[in-house]
Amino acid sequence: MKHILLLASLLSAVQIFAQITITNVNFPQAGDTLRIAIDNLPSNISITPGGADLRWDFTSLQSPFTQQIAVRPASEGEQSFEFSNATLFTPLVASGEAYYRSTSSAYQIVGLYGEDPFNFGIRVPVHFNPPIVERRSPMRYGDNKQTSSAFAFAFSSDDLPDAILDQLPITPDSMRIRIASERRDIVDAWGKLTIPGDIYNVLREKRTVIKEARLDAKLGFLGWQDITNLIPNSDLIGKDTTITYYFFSNEAKEPIAVVRMDKQEQKALRVEYKANDLVTDIQNVQALKPSVYAFPNPAIVNVRFEFSNLNPGNYKLTIYNILGTEVWNERYYINGQRIEKVDISFLRKGTYLYSLQDERGKTITTKRLVVVRP
Repeated sequence: MKHILLLASLLSAVQIFAQITITNVNFPQAGDTLRIAIDNLPSNISITPGGADLRWDFTSLQSPFTQQIAVRPASEGEQSFEFSNATLFTPLVASGEAYYRSTSSAYQIVGLYGEDPFNFGIRVPVHFNPPIVERRSPMRYGDNKQTSSAFAFAFSSDDLPDAILDQLPITPDSMRIRIASERRDIVDAWGKLTIPGDIYNVLREKRTVIKEARLDAKLGFLGWQDITNLIPNSDLIGKDTTITYYFFSNEAKEPIAVVRMDKQEQKALRVEYKANDLVTDIQNVQALKPSVYAFPNPAIVNVRFEFSNLNPGNYKLTIYNILGTEVWNERYYINGQRIEKVDISFLRKGTYLYSLQDERGKTITTKRLVVVRP
């Protein structure tokens, strides 16, 4: 009996030591450079039910380039005067900035400056009240937290899309969008996660966020009035739920993986993951120019074309052989990030060029594509 109890104690001790704890040592600090890759068309990503000592294999993830994000003191940010309680900032694509506050117990997003959340083309400061918690210290298996946050920004009614403005029985001078969110975080699993280039001991945190967006109009002496119910079918306002899984390790400053799921939790829609020097094309996040990337490259049967940082509009993607003869083309309407998977099995082994043109026929970029055959 003693031997059985001793064995049970040893097994229990092994299990305890296998579980990691995330602390503020793993919070980003000024001087760090975070390296991430993004797969906007992930496949073979399985999100298991929660539990202990699990295994996840994300080696199928692919990305055309690695993004480098520099973490700097908040005082060095161009918009630091807007976020006096921030201690750090990082650049965002299109010259935006994200401001953070790091304490012994939490790493929080204080606010953002850049393009508005609804892509109206307005550059605004967004202040989160209270700040949004990105990481906690300590974080352990079984943690269960609930938080709430809100923000609002005002703009001219001229900036509102016609599809919404035409539904209004009024023409206000100013508009305001208010967004309130409720979030529940459950550290529901621990185990080992394999991504391209390495294996990590991780804690998995499931985040469920319910957001509600409301639209206000400023009507003369009446002031701000809630007019949300006047626009019942808009995609911009109303309630929305997102489910995201975060995999954290005590071996890295970056999350090892961030998996955004569909509403049924059956399919991964997007995965951001720690880059492990497997992609040679490394870009500073603020240096990302309008372009298209082909990967894998060299390609065998299928190739993904990822359109990045393009202005909304119509574009033509063309593949040429080495003699400059067009062998394939397709037209796309791009509004935000988009990936297209193309079957290139009809192409012979060799080197090709792919080129992207805007609707005026201006060439944005031309790059090389190599086709190989097993």
